[in-house]
Amino acid sequence: MSVEVSQVVSATEAPRAPRWAWGLCWLMFASTVLCYMDRQAMALVGPLIRAEYGLSNESYGWVLAAFSLTYALFQVPAGQVADRRDVRTVYASAVGWWSAAGLAAAFAPGLGILLGCRALLGVGESFNWPCALRVTSRILPPADRGLGSGIFNSGAAVGAVLTPLIVTPLADRYGWRTAFLAVGSIGFLWIGPWLWYSRKLALVSASEGADHADQISPGRGTDPAPASRVGRAYVLLVILAAMVAASAPWIGLRAIWWGAATLMVGGLLVARVLPTGAAGPDWANSLSQVVRHRRFWVLVVVGISINLCWHFLVNWLPTYLQDDRKMNFLKGGLISALPYLAADAGNLFGGGALRRLVHRGAGTRRARLAVMAGAAVLTSCGAWVGLIRNDAIAVGMLMVMAFGTAAFMANYFSACQDVSATHTGLVVGILGGLGNLFVAGFLPEAGRIKDATGGFGPAFMFAALLPFVGLAAMALGWGGED
Repeated sequence: MSVEVSQVVSATEAPRAPRWAWGLCWLMFASTVLCYMDRQAMALVGPLIRAEYGLSNESYGWVLAAFSLTYALFQVPAGQVADRRDVRTVYASAVGWWSAAGLAAAFAPGLGILLGCRALLGVGESFNWPCALRVTSRILPPADRGLGSGIFNSGAAVGAVLTPLIVTPLADRYGWRTAFLAVGSIGFLWIGPWLWYSRKLALVSASEGADHADQISPGRGTDPAPASRVGRAYVLLVILAAMVAASAPWIGLRAIWWGAATLMVGGLLVARVLPTGAAGPDWANSLSQVVRHRRFWVLVVVGISINLCWHFLVNWLPTYLQDDRKMNFLKGGLISALPYLAADAGNLFGGGALRRLVHRGAGTRRARLAVMAGAAVLTSCGAWVGLIRNDAIAVGMLMVMAFGTAAFMANYFSACQDVSATHTGLVVGILGGLGNLFVAGFLPEAGRIKDATGGFGPAFMFAALLPFVGLAAMALGWGGED
């Protein structure tokens, strides 16, 4: 807890965040807007790129997956950096990196270079959520973190709303390269205000070492693994992942996905088996502590379920409206903004509802479960859009689905901050990496379903019902009241 936050705490009232802390939440909202504008541009111009390069929906799904793969692989390193470095400069550098990658995509001479630019975009954007949640965990008390997470995470929906209004007319009139040029240039305007307004984070950094006690207990073994043993285990894992990728019966990004899955899942298993101790590298000890916490594994299930749902909607919605609903490029792109606008409201509702219930006396766990249960019910409305013939009703159901998904996700992010105070960035990085790993595998499968059946209806049904899996994991595995 920061010095300024603690100053307003009395023996009889809950801690309250200072005004500047909420100002930082809104700056992080702006960075998330920029983040989603850069990534969402590809989904909107997808039909143009598919036509230019003669791609099937499944093949185009792998173009989308190029971003998610690098985003997944760099989430854990991003979390470690967010925990151990000055988060102010890390955040600013990340925004500059992904803005440059988005801008470079406008000048890609071919599909291979375009894929490379999207991969570099994933590297930069992998820092956004670990940095943002690291900041909110340091400047906001627990009861306010749901709202803080809802504020900055609502930037995803706002970015998804603004991008069709900018990208679609530009791409329709001047081509998709001009759209990438415009969107990629905007991010550089954010860096200066962030560095100026976030100066008070230095005060929080100076006091948090004394105020924060990690909630994770280290392994019980008394004999720590030698550093060499830990290092050898991870070197062998990297070799195994490379062998899996090289020997897979597929080529290209599918083989890389299997190698990445071996590396990421295997890394967690190795960290769980090896004992912790000072003799091992710091990053290995931190990882080993995180994976020993039951709530971490609960959030693995929650994170995969809600990320698959949200990213399917974000990446395939414009194509669904144009192909399945037979809307033209301009109309389909603009109408796709409506569900994202609903998601923006869902983010604020999800965080605000949690805060209101907690202040009325409900425990954090019960309040969070209540909000997530209602959100899952709303999200399930999207399961039936493939059966609805009326376009207006279908779009309305997609709006309800997006609202529920965002409300669910805001509470998921607030729960991420309850696993570990000192390893928040790492926790979020691992969870985000696993979520996007499975997103990268599912996006081409959704395209394959479209190619095989002629519609996205079955994929919508699968994605819209997934949050119930995450809800069950939270209800059964989270444990006692917070």
